[in-house]
Amino acid sequence: MKFFLVFSLISLTFFSVSAQSNFSENDGVYIDIPSAETSTSADIASYINKHFDSQNKKVAAIYSWIIRNITYDADSIHYVILDEDNEERVTYALRRKKGVCENFAAIFNDLCFKCGIPSFYIEGFTKQLGGIDRTPHVWCAAFVDGQWNFYDPTWDAGYVRSGNFFSNSQTKFFKISPQEFIQTHLPFDPLFQFLNYPVSYREFVNGDFDQHDSKRLFNYKDSIEAFKKMDKLSQYLSTISRIKKEGWPASKIDTKLKRVQLEVEVITQDTDMSLYDSAVEDYNKAVQLLNSFIVYRNNQFQPAKTNNEIENDFKNISNFIASADLKLKKVNQSKATLLLDTGDIQKKLDDLSLKLKDQESFFKNNFNEVKTSQNTSK
Repeated sequence: MKFFLVFSLISLTFFSVSAQSNFSENDGVYIDIPSAETSTSADIASYINKHFDSQNKKVAAIYSWIIRNITYDADSIHYVILDEDNEERVTYALRRKKGVCENFAAIFNDLCFKCGIPSFYIEGFTKQLGGIDRTPHVWCAAFVDGQWNFYDPTWDAGYVRSGNFFSNSQTKFFKISPQEFIQTHLPFDPLFQFLNYPVSYREFVNGDFDQHDSKRLFNYKDSIEAFKKMDKLSQYLSTISRIKKEGWPASKIDTKLKRVQLEVEVITQDTDMSLYDSAVEDYNKAVQLLNSFIVYRNNQFQPAKTNNEIENDFKNISNFIASADLKLKKVNQSKATLLLDTGDIQKKLDDLSLKLKDQESFFKNNFNEVKTSQNTSK
């Protein structure tokens, strides 16, 4: 089950923050990949993996290729499809060699994954010239040589002025430490600040980056590892919980929370539908087994079965009914906004249970008589 929601462009239109380049001479800066090998992220990653042997060089190669080959799409109205994954965002940008911040970050994140570098796609707000930008922005974090650092290829690709994009490939926002990056970029989710003392929205606005309230001590390393082990639904729910606790102005997080909550709704409804379908499958199996017994009964219990074999058939039927009941119960307890109607299948299960009891009762009351009749006829 898929839901689509369209939002306006999420990006920045002017990039101006002073920082020093973090590239070194040996990082593999400004690589040239044959155009025939840049149609897909798999091709690009394959080239990088073949030509660079360290994480440092690979992440530099990824970054430098993006900022020199992807153009910021200043005129684009970019549609944010909430069930769209990174691969779709990457495909969109690589095909056109254009994109907005979401595409820049998605390409970086996807190439890191294909090059064996742990990374995250991160959304939040940014600060420039002393003020908070009106629209959200997207960037990435990557784990290289035992450290989490930040990367913003959108800001380093160039700048937009008077509605036009000017390429100005830089490396000012390559491999920036969490302590430095927080001065200009605030993630919606404090987990992705990678700081032991996360900065609040108010502190970010006021430039109070050295507040170390012991109550806000946060073991982000353990939390990141726990987050990586969660399923998608648990990740989204934990994200919502953390964002709500951070004191964001409602106007700043309303769209973000709606997006994440819609992801939760989609996953929850998909789970409900899967449970419902599985319950129907269990019901059909139970019906098939019970019908087989009725056919066996109508055939005067021929060919002969042992008592244990028949009781085992009844047990299997009962187990399928119980399994279906449990699944429907979970569906009925769902937190989804749109609930599935389980009334019809539940009634069929209840009727099937009664029929099963009738057949079990008949068998128990007549089994000795049946066995005697079978033995007499031999």
